[in-house]
Amino acid sequence: MKSKLWSWFLLRGFIALFTTGSVLAGDVIAVMKSPTVVYRLKASNGAFLGQINPSGGVQSVGCDGETIAVLSNSGTISRYSADTGAFLGQIQPSGRCTDVQVSGGVIIARSAHTASRYNCRTGAFLGQSQF
Repeated sequence: MKSKLWSWFLLRGFIALFTTGSVLAGDVIAVMKSPTVVYRLKASNGAFLGQINPSGGVQSVGCDGETIAVLSNSGTISRYSADTGAFLGQIQPSGRCTDVQVSGGVIIARSAHTASRYNCRTGAFLGQSQF
């Protein structure tokens, strides 16, 4: 299995996550369009696939091609299917998160001195790292 390389870009106020090389898990990227809207785009050609309007606003977005994780302003993480945009459930991390990332089926919720890991499909807590 090839590994994925991810790159962040800031374009006209949008935060976008793009892959370099081939996309293995899925052909979808998530872009934070505004503080209340996330766009789903086809990675190979940029085609618009739909939008997600999470309750509670959008603070941070992560996507691994299969799962989109949205950190709301209230600190809740909402999980969505990258392919369909369907809501998969919520995670309520302990403590205040500042950022969310998704890689290899794991959601990483970061705060000032910890990183909490959650299973993308089930939302199950996988552990925490202190730094």
